Amino acid sequence: MLRFPAGRCTVAALLLLMTTGCQLLSKGSTAPVEEVSNASRGASVDTQASLPPEDFGQYYLWLKDQSVQMLEQEVERRRKGQRQGDADDMLRLVLLYSLPNSPVKNPHQARTELRRLFNQPQVEVPGSFYALFDQLTENIKYQRQLLEVSESLDQVMSEKQSLERQLQQLKLIEQNILKRDTDNNGN
Repeated sequence: MLRFPAGRCTVAALLLLMTTGCQLLSKGSTAPVEEVSNASRGASVDTQASLPPEDFGQYYLWLKDQSVQMLEQEVERRRKGQRQGDADDMLRLVLLYSLPNSPVKNPHQARTELRRLFNQPQVEVPGSFYALFDQLTENIKYQRQLLEVSESLDQVMSEKQSLERQLQQLKLIEQNILKRDTDNNGN
């Protein structure tokens, strides 16, 4: 029987949760994520007023259930910690910047912050953040490709409009020539 170290299983589970699981949560869910996760412990928590969880995976789920105002407050709180050099706050700020459908979403900033953390040998970054870095890199690459395609499409549409205007002008010239020929032939 194969046995895997508990740490690897935890990292793998967190990685899976961060990359796919969070996207599967329904937006119309009536119970906040924090209530569901605390239900097994017999506690009910008001997620808008509760403190953020310590675990990065739980923190991410907690973030997904917060209001825009709460997210903005959390960003400011984590920025203060970041300025003081707190690696934990830096990682949580990365999660805030990585949050989809959020007013504070900034994949470029998240990727930059992760790169800074990776380059600090005294900071131990959980493996799931390496996976997040890869996902952000791919996301940014696709955004650039989409922008290039969009710009190309805009150029093609502009050329099409220009050609349509030229065609209309040629049709008008043709009509004028035909009318002049008819007028000249009739006299």
